[in-house]
Amino acid sequence: MAWLAVTTVSAPCMDVNIVGDGRIYGNFFINHNYTGWNEDGTQTEDTVNFWQRFRLRFDFKAHENLSFRLGMRVDDENWGHGTFTADAPEVSIEAYLAYLQFKWPDTDILVTAGYQPVSMPQSEAFYDSVVMANDDGDQSTAALVISSPLWEDVLSINAGFTRFLDTNGAFDTDTTQVGDEFDAYFMNLPIALEGIKLSPWGMVGILGKAADLDDMRNGLTSAGSFLPPNSREYNQTPYWWAGASMELEVLDPFKVYADFVYGASANALDSSRRGGWFVDAAVEYTGFDFMTPGVYAWMGSGENASLADGSERLPVVMPKWGPATSFLFDCDQALSDASMETDPTGTIGFALALKDISFIEDLTSRLTFAMVFGQNSSAGIRRALAVTGGNGGYMTMGQQLAVGEQLVGVNFDHYYDLYENLTLNLETGFAQGFGFQNNVWGRRFAEAAGPAWKCGLGVTYTF
Repeated sequence: MAWLAVTTVSAPCMDVNIVGDGRIYGNFFINHNYTGWNEDGTQTEDTVNFWQRFRLRFDFKAHENLSFRLGMRVDDENWGHGTFTADAPEVSIEAYLAYLQFKWPDTDILVTAGYQPVSMPQSEAFYDSVVMANDDGDQSTAALVISSPLWEDVLSINAGFTRFLDTNGAFDTDTTQVGDEFDAYFMNLPIALEGIKLSPWGMVGILGKAADLDDMRNGLTSAGSFLPPNSREYNQTPYWWAGASMELEVLDPFKVYADFVYGASANALDSSRRGGWFVDAAVEYTGFDFMTPGVYAWMGSGENASLADGSERLPVVMPKWGPATSFLFDCDQALSDASMETDPTGTIGFALALKDISFIEDLTSRLTFAMVFGQNSSAGIRRALAVTGGNGGYMTMGQQLAVGEQLVGVNFDHYYDLYENLTLNLETGFAQGFGFQNNVWGRRFAEAAGPAWKCGLGVTYTF
């Protein structure tokens, strides 16, 4: 989302810029998760919900080389619940940005330290990183990042350290030291030549044995790691990723995009290891001034039939990925609660899109069609469900796909500028799953699966 600065408050040696946004919308959603239930099938989702989010960002700028950014928000919450309940019995205001940024004196070295958005390189055709994304500044991590040009405007470097979590904080639970952190070190080298952008990158992580991964666990671990703990497992487990992102404009008016990444863990136990790859590519035609057609494809390694050798899918930390804002994937939709949340790892697929359709002044539309095919062994998923507590835990029907299962998704979205700072959003989507297997997900889930429909209508105000 673009920010528009409109307020400058003068103070001794300081400027304060204030920007923000608010979105209010309603969602009509039938058969979320293809069943209308929550992921483990214990609750039924309301068909109609009204949502609201607001954010404020403050930039405290001492001078052009020194500033601090603070972002506060009430994140997406539905009306009548939490903050948006009558008389507000519960208020959920949180800091989502808090970082210092400065240039080292007499150099072009930029230092950014604090709670900040960090993302691994990914071509813009797929929105953000399949491994670690910042979600347009809305998904942060505590990090220290150093950036510097190396060779004029051709080559630069971004390197940093992030602590994703420290379960016990500054003190462990007793006098015996225990690895309860998840740390990572990363670097990328953006290269910009005429008509070509290339960003090779790498990241190394160290995961403590006692770290509570919570929501990150399913993306980083294997099903075998859910089995009873074994004392032979490492106290500090290494993870590593290596990849590259490319954007090619020398074939103008065609733009070509491609990404590749491989990642793996090195657990002591083979059953706890996870390692795999993911690749995507796209071609967009920019020769029209009224729309941008594109073709998108991807493929990721899938699970085999055994749990003994761990997981064969790419490990991911904070992903946000999707081709042309497909309704099947949680990516760059203007509204939240707006996708089927398909996991792209362990799949192969393609999408066709008409983006930036503009025949009427101030109205922009997008039409996207996508198909996804499972790459995971049916036996592998069935065994994973058996050791992880069933559907909705480590794997969920319709989010992870077995070989022989497919998804089709279509979305037709519209954005109309009522004013320069106020946009009316209409997002519609349809998704259908095919071939969900009784002997994998269970008869109750597979036979309840049906088409999903969504219509979201709301306004977004930026100031």
